[in-house]
Amino acid sequence: MRELVKSFSMLMIFAIMAIFAFRPVENKEALENFVGYYSNKTQSLEDGNSGFYTIEKEYILEDDEEVEGVPLEDKERGIYEVPKIERYIVLQGETLSTIAEKNNISLEILKANNPGIKDEIKEGQVINIIKSNGVFYRVRKGDTINRIVSTYGIDEEQFRKYNNLTSDILQIGQELFILNPTEDALKRIMQDNGQSEGYKTFAMPVKWAGITSPFGSRFHPVLKRYIVHQGVDLKARYVPLAAAKDGVVVFAGYMSGYGKIIRINHGNGYETRSAHLDEIYVKKGERVKEGQIIGKTGMSGRVTGPHLHFEVRKDGKANNPMNYLVK
Repeated sequence: MRELVKSFSMLMIFAIMAIFAFRPVENKEALENFVGYYSNKTQSLEDGNSGFYTIEKEYILEDDEEVEGVPLEDKERGIYEVPKIERYIVLQGETLSTIAEKNNISLEILKANNPGIKDEIKEGQVINIIKSNGVFYRVRKGDTINRIVSTYGIDEEQFRKYNNLTSDILQIGQELFILNPTEDALKRIMQDNGQSEGYKTFAMPVKWAGITSPFGSRFHPVLKRYIVHQGVDLKARYVPLAAAKDGVVVFAGYMSGYGKIIRINHGNGYETRSAHLDEIYVKKGERVKEGQIIGKTGMSGRVTGPHLHFEVRKDGKANNPMNYLVK
């Protein structure tokens, strides 16, 4: 009987090797371990003289569900590792937009994790970086888990697990992590932090195709020196220009450097400027509606090629338009 079982085991090994010999082997080491297990690790669990063998082996399947950034064994125990805050030192010429892109996070997430940060950052300034799509929330007086969950539209079970909340008791100043906040939740969080009064309130003035030059300090391609770029240059080669929000045209004509430009007062201290235009379809004093075609982009003024220079100003001060525009 033992010889028969031994012969059967050898036949199994050759059968397995034959199967893999006629198909690609993606993991040679795994195959060797599999074959080695049958040839070297088989344990006899004979029941009397039955001659039957039982082989036990634990396999971990690659498609087991995991939560991003959380080890599988911790997930099974309900333990979630909250992302760590990294300190980032601003380099010369960097803007919040370029730093966000460099760290593969959205600009809104970057700003939300740095309450009080200004658009104009300086070389050597230290800012918080969290390489995850989430925001740290500091518990305020009167906060409860139920209030936070309902206010920001959070999944309560995920929120509790991710922050390892085993009770309903919260401490003022306690930091909790909100994973994957919705657009509305992020807007509310930033508003509660006193950030971005005009957050995502302006429509894109041209069909979105990308940015050629961001807001902030840059080396000017014509002037050949570093200056503050008070808007963003949007890819727009002779395409229709729309009003980003309802308002009144306060200027429509030619300005030095800007070329052909349209300035619109949107109320509450907000003004947009659309420059380097090829054509202007509105005049001073005209009321316009969001989405209304008011001109055509071009390359008038001090430029090296056709695009749209777009600004958002609050009480005369230029702000990063990407904090306001909805793509």
